Amino acid sequence: MSSTIDPSNIIPKYYQLANILRQQIENGTFPAHTAIPSERQIEDQYTLSRPTIRQAIDILERQGYLYRVHGKGTFVSPPKLQKGILELTSFSEDMRNRGMEPGQQILEFGYIKPPAKVARQLEIKEADRNVLRIKRLRFGDNIPIGLQDSYLCLPGEQTITREEIEERGSIYAILQEKFGLYPTEADETLEVTLATPDEADLLQIPVGSPLLLNERTLWSQNRQAIEFVRILYRGDRYKYFVRLTRKQQGS
Repeated sequence: MSSTIDPSNIIPKYYQLANILRQQIENGTFPAHTAIPSERQIEDQYTLSRPTIRQAIDILERQGYLYRVHGKGTFVSPPKLQKGILELTSFSEDMRNRGMEPGQQILEFGYIKPPAKVARQLEIKEADRNVLRIKRLRFGDNIPIGLQDSYLCLPGEQTITREEIEERGSIYAILQEKFGLYPTEADETLEVTLATPDEADLLQIPVGSPLLLNERTLWSQNRQAIEFVRILYRGDRYKYFVRLTRKQQGS
C-alpha cells in the first residue's frame, strides 16, 4: 500500500489518508493508546486540507481504530477482541483467554413466558412453560463490551439463582458444575445492526454505532436445547474470524 497521497488517483484523498493511517496502526507505528500526529503535522506531511484530514480520522474512528479524548487529542484504540467462529466458548472464557477480566451488570432476572422465537429455538411445546431470562451488560477490564440476553430452559425443577450468577458470572460454568450439563453444540447467526439510544447509553457509544448481533441456540451433551442467547457486541471492540479450507478438486 502506498504511503503517499496520489492526487491523480480516483480514490478520494481522505480515503487514501485513512488507508495510510490504518496501515500504520496495524503495523505498530502507532501503538494502542498513543496519540496520532496532530492535524497540523498531517497537513504538513501530506499537503492536505484540514477538512480532508478530519474526514479520514472520522472514518477510522467509526471503524474502531481511533478514539478522541476531549481537549487532549486523537488516540489509537486497542486491538479488537477476536473470536473464532468455530469456538464454542462463554463470554467469560473469551475475556480470560485474552488476558482480560470479565465483568457483568445484571439488568433483568426472572422467569417469563418465552417469546415465540425463543420457544421455537428452545423446542418448547408446552404453552405454560416459562424460561429464565438473564439480561446483562458485559465488561472486559471494566469496559462495556456487549449486551447479553439469555433465555434458559432447564430440565425439571432445576434453576439458577441471581446470587449464583452474581458470584460465578459464567452460565456455562454453572450448568456444568451444578447440573452436569455440558455445552457441546450450538447454532449461531451473525449480522450487523445499529445501536439504539438505550443500547448506546449502556455500551457508552454514539447512537447508531455498528453492533455485531450474535444469536446462539445451545445444546447440552444429551442434545437438549438449554439456552437461546442474543448478544450485541460493540463493533469497534469485537470481531469474528473463520479459517476456510478448499476441498480437493479433481483434475
